[in-house]
Amino acid sequence: MRIFLLLFGLSSLGISGFGQHVQCGTDQFVDEQIQNNKQKAESIYSVPDAILNYPGKIHGKKAVVTIPVVFHVIHEYGPENISKAQILDQMRILNEDFRRRNADTSKTRAIFKSIAVDCEIEFKMATKDPKGNCTDGITRTESNLTNGGDEEAKKIIKWDQSQYLNIWVVKKIGRAANILGYAVLPTSNDKSGDGIILRAAYVGSIGTGSKEYAGRTLTHEVGHYLGLWHPFQNAQHDANGDPIPDCGSSNCQRSGDWICDTPPVLSASFGCNTARNSCTNDAPDLLDQMENFMDYADGNCANMFTRDQRTRMLGYLNNTGNFGRASHISAATANATGINITNPCAPKADFHVKNLQTIICEGNALEFIDMSWNGDIVDRVWTFEGGSPSSSTFQNPTVTYNTPGTYKVTLKVTNSQGSSETTKTEFIEVQGSVAELASPFLETFQSPFSEFTWKKETNGAYGWERLDKTGYDKSFGVVCNVDDNTPIGSQYSLVSPNFDLSLHKDLSPVLSFRTAYSMRQTGSAGERVVIYGSVDCGETWRVLKSLIGITTLSSTNNFIPDWTPSTNSDWKLQVVNLDQFGFASSTNLILRFEVTTNAGNSVYIDDINVDRNVLSTRNKTMDATQFNLVPNPSEGQFRVELNSQNERINIDVLDVLGQKVQTLNATPNANGRVNQEVSVYQSGLYFVRVHGKNIDFTKKIIITKY
Repeated sequence: MRIFLLLFGLSSLGISGFGQHVQCGTDQFVDEQIQNNKQKAESIYSVPDAILNYPGKIHGKKAVVTIPVVFHVIHEYGPENISKAQILDQMRILNEDFRRRNADTSKTRAIFKSIAVDCEIEFKMATKDPKGNCTDGITRTESNLTNGGDEEAKKIIKWDQSQYLNIWVVKKIGRAANILGYAVLPTSNDKSGDGIILRAAYVGSIGTGSKEYAGRTLTHEVGHYLGLWHPFQNAQHDANGDPIPDCGSSNCQRSGDWICDTPPVLSASFGCNTARNSCTNDAPDLLDQMENFMDYADGNCANMFTRDQRTRMLGYLNNTGNFGRASHISAATANATGINITNPCAPKADFHVKNLQTIICEGNALEFIDMSWNGDIVDRVWTFEGGSPSSSTFQNPTVTYNTPGTYKVTLKVTNSQGSSETTKTEFIEVQGSVAELASPFLETFQSPFSEFTWKKETNGAYGWERLDKTGYDKSFGVVCNVDDNTPIGSQYSLVSPNFDLSLHKDLSPVLSFRTAYSMRQTGSAGERVVIYGSVDCGETWRVLKSLIGITTLSSTNNFIPDWTPSTNSDWKLQVVNLDQFGFASSTNLILRFEVTTNAGNSVYIDDINVDRNVLSTRNKTMDATQFNLVPNPSEGQFRVELNSQNERINIDVLDVLGQKVQTLNATPNANGRVNQEVSVYQSGLYFVRVHGKNIDFTKKIIITKY
């Protein structure tokens, strides 16, 4: 076993050494494996003797090997759900690059042409899944882990890693915003995530694929997967992680990738500087080989693997040891994965709506998009509950919804191999032109049903959450959880229920709320909060206010990691004049609070108020004992009784899942009392919430029969 070691951690090589250039994340992934004690450095930075001594072509005869491939597209129905055509374009590029059939071989400079080779490795999409079922080599799974889930995203779906090259396609990679993909090396002890993870925007050269990188990101990562390192890999670093000018004498001794025919380079090549020669002590002294697929030059500049790189990759593919990948190219694998047969499949039905807009106002229309996969579609039938038309055979039909409610949609797709049907229940929400809730509106998050009436975005431990003793007056409030490990640029929205402002149309209504936030460290702009408003059921949004951490959001003068508010002085009052945005007469206003993360601290919000006055600092003055449901239990009809202090009250009846069964507005009599009759049509346990500017209480009621 030949062992090569780096002197210091690779995290500085992967990030700090190259600033914010886009790059490969394999080095950082390897460094994490070492730091997490999953593997010793000497074992992962080692090449088994059997690989080092692999003879290459046996008796000079070319024997092309084929690797089965499956693409797992992890998506949220956005542009990251890339097309089959884009994946096939990537497969074309991958095969051309490894067989040296790429159109840009003419760009290989004369000094390297003699060692630029056909690697004798090909890739084919699987036509059988691990259970022997028909597949086109692509799976599609909806999950928010597409947003930087990394190793967790891989756990959603993976096929036998001893037979298939698993490639996960995601929207973002969480390790750093400038990382395009990363691979697991053959020498890794932990093969649980064996394969390659790749950002969707760098798959292929068509569709959403980057034209600049020309599909070469996957070529680069497959090189890692088959045992290749970067040409600049073994650059030495000092205690601060800064590179030490030391090029070694050749790449197969002290520095570089330990491949003899790739000239030593001091650091990664970016762009396409063909005059660059970062190491001049090699003999013969050669320019940097930036056209090598394993450097960082632009995709349109990279165009070759070398003879010794081919030998290294074939060595791993022909080795049956712990670090070998021979199982990929066995006859048994070819048969199990179906790479040598044509296997047409029945389609798998799937769909969404254009722009992911599943909430609309009554009378509006939606365009549905057929996103079925796995097989070509001959026939399709849509069924739209509550829609007009109620059915369609078009690929992407447009449907109008005229009645408020929540509706299901069904799609059935068919070809000669079979059919598939999927139904999405409660998929389309049609909202009335006048909201059920009316201002004055106050949300203090005291009611447990704010969990249901407000829509919160989360991703694992990050995003919005309702918490006790973190709000103003140490009451309930909401927090957008953020820390220094949250992927930078992640966005989490908190969306209000709809409410009617028409009572304030002549009174210049305002939105006021409290925020609490502290900067984590100096030198950062901090988190950003943008407040949006919509008067068309969320189809379009207008910016109402923007808060920046270091200036308008921070409510303290301190820099404290993982800070939480502890006193009322930690809160800042924020005010927005809604009249200036033309929202004063809206009968259907929605608010959205969107946090954009910067690896800083959490953002706290409480006391969201829409009224003609700025949020009062008063506590609620009504005692919960003044609120009664009579009779309770009830046979279906009961009365809501309370002293409303002459303010208009909203009454919500919710089932045990928090779904609204009924909403009423109640006006007090001359004595300031509300006596509102309510009817519920089905037996069960319900919750009745009464809320207004100074009131927010919830009580249980049991309906025995109706």
